[in-house]
Amino acid sequence: MIARALRGTTLMTAQRWAGSLALGAAFAACAVSGELGSALLFLFPAALVAAPLLQRRIAGRYQWAWTGLLGLAMIVQGAQVVAGRLDIVLAATQFAVLLAVHRLWHRSSRRDEWFLLLLSLLLICAGAALSAELLFGLCFLLYSVAATWALALTWLRFEIEAARSPEQAAALLQGRRLVTPAVLFALAALALVGLLGSAAIFVAFPRVTLGGLRRASSAIPIAGLGDQIDLSRHGVIADDPRVVLRVRLDPPPAPAAELPMRWRARALEVWTGRGWRARPEGWGGGTWLPPLPRLRLAAARRHAAPLVADIEAVSGFSDGVVLTPEGWPTGITFQRPLAARASATRLLRAANGDLFYTPVDVGDLHYVVRTERALPEPDELRGRGTRYPPEVAASLEVPADVDPRVRSLSQRLTEGKDPVDAAAAVERWLIQSLAYTRELPGEQKDPIAHFLFESRRGHCELFSSAMVVLLRVASIPARNVTGYYGGVRSSAGYWAVRAGDAHSWVEVYLPGAGFVPFDPTPPSGRGGVDRGVWSAVVLAWDGLAQRWRALVVDYDLVSQQRTLQQIGRTLGEAGRRLTAARPGAPEFRAAAARAGAGALSIALLVVLLRRARRRARPKVARLDPDQRRAQALWRRARDRLERGGVSLTAAVSPREAIRRTVQRRPDAAPAVEQLAFAVLAARWGGERLPAARARALLRELRRDLH
Repeated sequence: MIARALRGTTLMTAQRWAGSLALGAAFAACAVSGELGSALLFLFPAALVAAPLLQRRIAGRYQWAWTGLLGLAMIVQGAQVVAGRLDIVLAATQFAVLLAVHRLWHRSSRRDEWFLLLLSLLLICAGAALSAELLFGLCFLLYSVAATWALALTWLRFEIEAARSPEQAAALLQGRRLVTPAVLFALAALALVGLLGSAAIFVAFPRVTLGGLRRASSAIPIAGLGDQIDLSRHGVIADDPRVVLRVRLDPPPAPAAELPMRWRARALEVWTGRGWRARPEGWGGGTWLPPLPRLRLAAARRHAAPLVADIEAVSGFSDGVVLTPEGWPTGITFQRPLAARASATRLLRAANGDLFYTPVDVGDLHYVVRTERALPEPDELRGRGTRYPPEVAASLEVPADVDPRVRSLSQRLTEGKDPVDAAAAVERWLIQSLAYTRELPGEQKDPIAHFLFESRRGHCELFSSAMVVLLRVASIPARNVTGYYGGVRSSAGYWAVRAGDAHSWVEVYLPGAGFVPFDPTPPSGRGGVDRGVWSAVVLAWDGLAQRWRALVVDYDLVSQQRTLQQIGRTLGEAGRRLTAARPGAPEFRAAAARAGAGALSIALLVVLLRRARRRARPKVARLDPDQRRAQALWRRARDRLERGGVSLTAAVSPREAIRRTVQRRPDAAPAVEQLAFAVLAARWGGERLPAARARALLRELRRDLH
């Protein structure tokens, strides 16, 4: 499509558009990180589009104002870097974009063109530092092709301007015969071949990930990870198909389109009057995982092996929280790329058992969780009494001014029951008696009572909040838990947990088993509901991004070793099969037949392509002896003039050579003029040029130059 657009385009126009395209691709490689800021996201595209239209009015004017603005920007950004408020890589990138904006408005000379190409190279490098994700890869591919076009056309443009007179250069630059689709496709193919060579070096060359160069990422607030729940919000809960977790499970679950599993983030125990928030005690649980309670340990010994979850938490969403699959985590191992300088990721446990990690690093967090999912049977949980340890006191606090109807309902559902049976009764009643909706009720004086007795419909946070209050009124410790529910199978082989799968449920403390999960939300309301085309597109894109990340971004010494070992095994297996296949054996004959058919197909394709190119190529008349002698004479004359102080390139025409000789060696001008006219007459006019006359012309030129 680009080639069609450039068909019949002048060299001057094609060169400027190729340079702009390369610069735009480099800017896009930085912009996909989302860190440049809205001002630059407006200024650069505006300059890229408007500068060619308004450049004649602005170029070369207001230089003092431009210089002052750039100087002010440098001072402000430098101060922010020194103060620690701005990352130095981001500051350098932003200043490079400002320089590009300035040059786009004042693009008038050879220096400007080369400077813009240099800035594009700086920006593509900055894009790799800001965000090396799949979108950057696509921008880099576009930049590779566009920059190859820009370099070739820029060099050609200025070579023509240097070798020809202004009139001749203008005629060539405004001509429409130099930039053709064939030229552009050939340059694009050259760029792709270069990329393939770079990829081979990338795979084979020893490499180390420089963890010390990693930059801190900005967290994205997302449902399921916040430290509070607000039940007074108004509107409709929007589904969000963005992937927040990529999970691989061992043992793998039964084949299904969706994964029925909860992913725990945080426990919220303190009632605020409008919702819940986390306990203010902060860190108090240490850096180790507590052992399994006695009843859970006995259940784990009776059941199958624990669940092992290989998890990648997507950058910007985790906010320092370690999400774990439902069950009791017994081991967490952080997986980091091999780095020259890398600070180890540490596990932190809050007083209520929530898990966090530090430092909150850039990039996706990769860790492996070992979880015991087995729960004691209800009979084992009964009769354990109601003597609770002091650490669960926060889960027994009853909100002030509880509606009498809530107390009455709690008594009706829990009176005379063991805590485990009471929790099951409340869970069952909420699922069967109330309806799920994604509509938020807005501000209510008592959101729990309004949900239970007036609207009788709500979202998962209302279901879990109601169950917590009903159990606490009955002196049973319970707390609200946030996280995600579900997961969708990806084409890349992992389970994708999406932001729209945010969920809330309940944990009830039962002596001997610790906090046990209960989910009062109807099954239809758990997890996301978006199954449309956009959700499928987002999931497919995430699969591609995951493959890019595994093959490129996270490619380290370990990955390199595995890749080379796999290549070695493949070659070894091929050699073993060839060695074992004797001539005459069926395997040998089949392999030889396939190889022969492949070679014959390739040869036939090459012959057809060469024949097609020969037919498409315009026929050029063969030179006669006088024309060939004229070409040879001009090459030798040009060499003599170069040694005599007249600078000439292969692109300089004989007439231009006469003009330059008159300026620099006027004593040799008559000989050059006589020789040039003889060359032109023989090469294009059909006149004879005997060998003796050619030698005489060259001797005369040599004599005048001495």
